[in-house]
Amino acid sequence: MPDSQSDFTSKAQQQIAGLKQEAKEKDIQEKAKRMGYPYVNLLHFSVNRDLKDFIPQGKSLQAKAAAFFKSGNKVRLAVLNPDLPATKALITELKLKGYEVSVIICSSESLQNAQKIYFEEQKEVHGETIENVVVEEEVGSAVTELESLEKLHDDIEKFASDQALNAIAVGAYKTRSSDIHFQPQEKDVLVRFRIDGVLRQVFTLKKETYEGLIKQIKYLTHLKLNITNVPQDGQYFFLINERKINVRVSIMPSHYGETIVMRLLDSQKTFEEFEKLGYEGEALKNVLESLRLPHGMILVTGPTGSGKTTTMYSMLQSIDTKAKKVITLEDPIEYDLAGITQSQVNHDVDYNFATGLRAILRQDPNIIMVGEIRDLETAETAAQASLTGHLVISTLHTNSALESISRLVNMGVKNFILAPALDLIIAQRLVRRLCDCAEEKPVSETEKTQIEAAITSAKKKGIEMAVIPTTLKHAKGCDKCGQLGYKGQIAITEVLRFNQKLRDLILEGKPMSEIHAYINENLKMLTLQEDGILKVLKGITTLEEVYRVAA
Repeated sequence: MPDSQSDFTSKAQQQIAGLKQEAKEKDIQEKAKRMGYPYVNLLHFSVNRDLKDFIPQGKSLQAKAAAFFKSGNKVRLAVLNPDLPATKALITELKLKGYEVSVIICSSESLQNAQKIYFEEQKEVHGETIENVVVEEEVGSAVTELESLEKLHDDIEKFASDQALNAIAVGAYKTRSSDIHFQPQEKDVLVRFRIDGVLRQVFTLKKETYEGLIKQIKYLTHLKLNITNVPQDGQYFFLINERKINVRVSIMPSHYGETIVMRLLDSQKTFEEFEKLGYEGEALKNVLESLRLPHGMILVTGPTGSGKTTTMYSMLQSIDTKAKKVITLEDPIEYDLAGITQSQVNHDVDYNFATGLRAILRQDPNIIMVGEIRDLETAETAAQASLTGHLVISTLHTNSALESISRLVNMGVKNFILAPALDLIIAQRLVRRLCDCAEEKPVSETEKTQIEAAITSAKKKGIEMAVIPTTLKHAKGCDKCGQLGYKGQIAITEVLRFNQKLRDLILEGKPMSEIHAYINENLKMLTLQEDGILKVLKGITTLEEVYRVAA
């Protein structure tokens, strides 16, 4: 979409949102009149910052009220609903202190605007977060922590929005969740955590409680409070044991209201060696050799949630940054890495992957990490950078290593650039690890067929796999794993290392079917399923898990 058209659409959306807010303010004004109270719109009111300490932040949020005028003992108090117990308690408290309180009705957006003006300075001082202390030794199993959070549910419904959000976020951290999902339904809001790649229901929230959470989340992420009909993205952080947990927030409209997904990212996370991630044999050898090259292009592919970022950060962490200059370009920066220059794209000022990559090349780096290749310009710039003495690491959204070649060709990358640039393509998925409670069961006929097919295919590639066992480990379930039978995740991978013959086929513009046939017949590359079955034979995971993520 041209910039002028985009600007026009944005302005139109803002005008529509403004008209909706005006209509809402009129409704609130009518409501105030019916209740016998005056009305105020604090969206267009010069709020006195000197009043920020008059009512403490927690009390203001809990009572859904803010003082916006004070002269002597006369106070004007903007409230959402004077009949709320917390609001009544605040009014009584002020009167007992000798103040003459004038109660005035306002909209939720109006009140939120006043509270933002009052408390943004305090939020900056305290890092926009509540400091949490978690005794790691006392953290129980996922099921225990989920049960604790479920018991806390009634309190969460009564908490102020900031306390409620913090309790849910800390609960997600303690259950090792990667994401928090808020899903509005007809009568309530479903809250789920993604644990080891699988969603688990925690509880449901009342719609009124969720409205408060939405406002709190938008406030922390500096998103527009009065925009509910278009997607918005932002981020904030909270502290646990003085560790910064970054939260990446995605909000989008749905049939029953705004749906929110929050991804938790531990800024001090340590990245494991490739063997612990799931790499072994020829695949591990190829990855380590490629990382030692002075130039070339390494791509990590897979869908969202397949561990691409973790693999790339593990690559960067394995590099000697004292001898080599490493620069990353990310959207957003998910983890902090020592000894590495990290840069974040900013679409508002046209600092995207393509323009950022060109700027990075002027910084004389040895190694460049680009968060994602999304378009032809970024793909060509990255490929050319790898041809001019740089090792480039990036991601691509494809389902397999083979599909990545097709994708780049279809994107428009010229064969004479692509062929010499590419050195390694990794495709990966995450499967759940079996818990220690796993039990042995006899191999079924279906399992035997699946394993035989993988062993036969691997042998054709010159790769020996174990013989078919008489029993296999299966998920059972215990308190330690939350009765799921699994705990933790490991990668299953396919790693394609380029040789000269493969480059020649691409240079000659051979059909993809011929290129794929050459790879399957001549290169020792286990597919995702074959690598997964290899891990099944070692008792690490199950066939069900392998086929769940790599069908």
